[in-house]
Amino acid sequence: MKVKQIKTIGHLRRTIASGHQDFRLYLQGGLFSRKTITLAARGRFHIVNHIDESIQTLSEKQLSTASNVGKAIQKGSLVVLP
Repeated sequence: MKVKQIKTIGHLRRTIASGHQDFRLYLQGGLFSRKTITLAARGRFHIVNHIDESIQTLSEKQLSTASNVGKAIQKGSLVVLP
C-alpha cells in the first residue's frame, strides 16, 4: 500500500480540502496513532485521536508548535493512506 507523506501544514490543509481525513502518525517501533483531521471554523484543525478518543481543536500555530501532529510533519512521519 502506497502512503502519501504530509510535508507541511499547507500540504495537510490541501489534503484535507481534497477529501482526505484519516491520517497515521508513525511512532517508534513501527507503531502508529490514527488521527482524523478536519478543518474547523476560523481555519482551525479539529483532531480526533483514535488511540484514546480525545479531541483537540488547534490553530495553525498551535498545531505546528505544540502538538504531536506538527512534530510528526517536521519528522516526516504523518501520512495519509489512499
